[in-house]
Amino acid sequence: MADMIFPPCPKCEKGNLIPFSRGQDIFELWKCTNCAYTINKR
Repeated sequence: MADMIFPPCPKCEKGNLIPFSRGQDIFELWKCTNCAYTINKR
């Protein structure tokens, strides 16, 4: 599998953080592909 361009998850270290849009800013919410960890930019 190719390396992901998205940053690794700091919590589980297995998934990657991918951006989810919740309005105008497409990088407002980041969610892990493996666990339920999320980061909100604000």
